[in-house]
Amino acid sequence: MKNIDNFLNISCKCSGIGSVPHIDIDKISNLILDKLPDIPYWPQFENIDVRENMMIQYSENLPCLKLDLNEKMIRYDSSGSIEEKLLEFYENYTSSRYEYFKISPNFARGFYNILEKSKNRDNRFIKGQVVGPITFLLSIIGEDGKPIIYNDNLSDAITRGLAMKGVWQAKEIRKIGKIPIISFDEPSLSGFGSAFMALERDMVVSILDKIISTVKEHEDILIGLHCCGNSDWDMLLQSKIDILSFDSYGFSKNFTLYPRSIQKFLGKNGIIAWGAVPTIDYNENVSIETITEKLTNAFDTLEEKGIDRGLLINRSLFTPSCGLGTLSDNIAAEVINLTSELAKRMKN
Repeated sequence: MKNIDNFLNISCKCSGIGSVPHIDIDKISNLILDKLPDIPYWPQFENIDVRENMMIQYSENLPCLKLDLNEKMIRYDSSGSIEEKLLEFYENYTSSRYEYFKISPNFARGFYNILEKSKNRDNRFIKGQVVGPITFLLSIIGEDGKPIIYNDNLSDAITRGLAMKGVWQAKEIRKIGKIPIISFDEPSLSGFGSAFMALERDMVVSILDKIISTVKEHEDILIGLHCCGNSDWDMLLQSKIDILSFDSYGFSKNFTLYPRSIQKFLGKNGIIAWGAVPTIDYNENVSIETITEKLTNAFDTLEEKGIDRGLLINRSLFTPSCGLGTLSDNIAAEVINLTSELAKRMKN
């Protein structure tokens, strides 16, 4: 894969994760492009419009769903013929009508803004994101009272539809001469394997493999998965993803318990995006020194367990631990600044 080869030649890049608290679109987009120039990402503005909520943002033209703006959620729509809705969806899917899967400007102001501003910038990459299928399918209850993840027909269609949302982004990014990276956000995989997450491992693996394979059938790009809590890292490291993005500030000790899986992941050109700068856990004691020390301790642990430190650094990205949407504007900007400084320090 040409894009992976290009990517691996440059280590210690920095990027970001999804949401921001700001309502000044130009101001935060410029900050992202200035401070995260390696891989700028497009920000989500839920404080401007509820349609930018990650559970709503990607819902356009997905079958059997309707937007409830009053309740700020997506609902299952049982009206009309389910078969006809699925037929329309698959006709567009199999015909690769990418515009059918577009994200409209009112649902993703940050995407269009970053693309426009990047035309005059020298960044090689742009990172896009889509809500992950596990998280999305678990959030919608079908007419049988169960999440639609258990409805095989709907689960398959919606998973493929979310994949095409990523493909559409990638094609739009390529139009301005940039290399796309698409990440799927899966907060619902936090705590997978515990008594609170009843999903079978085989179902999770099957759905994740389906969405990744679908994207790669259409676009030769790097695909990431972001999980902002503790998860079954062994399962995720063995999946088909290229980039594993996680909250290393909160869960690096859990992650380093899987050195064999990490070694295999790095061996197949996998990239680890360390969410080393805290968001929810941010406080006045957080500094570039404390962040660097915490991350370095994780690297030390993995080196002690037999992972080559040079390889590890060369396959690492650095990001905030999660989206910035719950923070104040000033703290969100400080988190972006710290992420930029961390990448410079780790590169040195």
